[in-house]
Amino acid sequence: MEAAGIGKKTGRALAAAAMFLCASLAAAQPAAEGPIKFVIITAAGGASDQIARLIGERLTTLTGRTVLVENRPGAGGNIATQFVARAHPDGATFLVTSNNHTINPFIYKEAGYDPERDLMPVIQLGAGPSVLAVHPSVPARTLKEFVALSKRKPGSLSYASTGLGSASSLAGELLKVSSGLDMEHIPYKGGAEAITAVLGGQVPAIVTSLTSAGPHIKSGKLRPLAVATPQRWPGDPDIPTMAESGWPDCKYEVWQGLLAPRGTPAAVIEKMNADVGRVLAMPDVKERFMTLGYRPVGGTTEAFRKMLAEDRTQVAQIVKRVNMHAD
Repeated sequence: MEAAGIGKKTGRALAAAAMFLCASLAAAQPAAEGPIKFVIITAAGGASDQIARLIGERLTTLTGRTVLVENRPGAGGNIATQFVARAHPDGATFLVTSNNHTINPFIYKEAGYDPERDLMPVIQLGAGPSVLAVHPSVPARTLKEFVALSKRKPGSLSYASTGLGSASSLAGELLKVSSGLDMEHIPYKGGAEAITAVLGGQVPAIVTSLTSAGPHIKSGKLRPLAVATPQRWPGDPDIPTMAESGWPDCKYEVWQGLLAPRGTPAAVIEKMNADVGRVLAMPDVKERFMTLGYRPVGGTTEAFRKMLAEDRTQVAQIVKRVNMHAD
């Protein structure tokens, strides 16, 4: 019996030693020196794609390493995220993602990844507002008038979003439960489809990013009612916030961020954070971000980690409050 006990203890010790050795060998592996791949959760042409390509171009010039952009849209970002989560953590593959990263695990039965366990924060790229805008035919010029209209004519209003579980859909549902707004949610597969439906008059309203709505607001084809940010957006200071319109709980920013597979060496994360931070500080990059409806953020990896944790907390509260499910 004693010999058997010693054998079990020895076996456990050997197993632990083997796991430690494997982990040490993995950590000691040199970082990749070839091209860097940015995997994007959306199709080409969207804000995430444009931001990734802009940063990739500047990084290529700055570091001498080519940055390739690979679009892997689908399942609300789950496909791209799963791909990066399973990639070799050698510093060659990164994920450019948005709010879907924290939202999906709450609304999908199987998102296919754990946002805290499977990926490591590198740097927050940008943040910007969702905006509630309406077709010019809608007889409401303010958010209060829009809410009153929905109550006078129950079931007459609906809003398009860029997809179930997107930042815009959470902002829209948060507004509904906060204000008592009677408005049906119609999710589309992306910003282009949602915008087209509202411009064509099929749907009277939309909650989307200023990236998508901005040009149509400037042309007068859409009328903005409010943004879901704590303060007015510097690029469109005439648009009031949902909070100052009477609903202080309606604050939910759209963010863009860069993450790496779990196990990526700390030195690689630190260098990428520093290099991207330098890119975000470039005047022309700042200007381009603003035209896309974002402000560049940057900052430390720890700051991004804290933001993600706060976002998960807020998302959990909103999803529970509105009972949102993707499947």
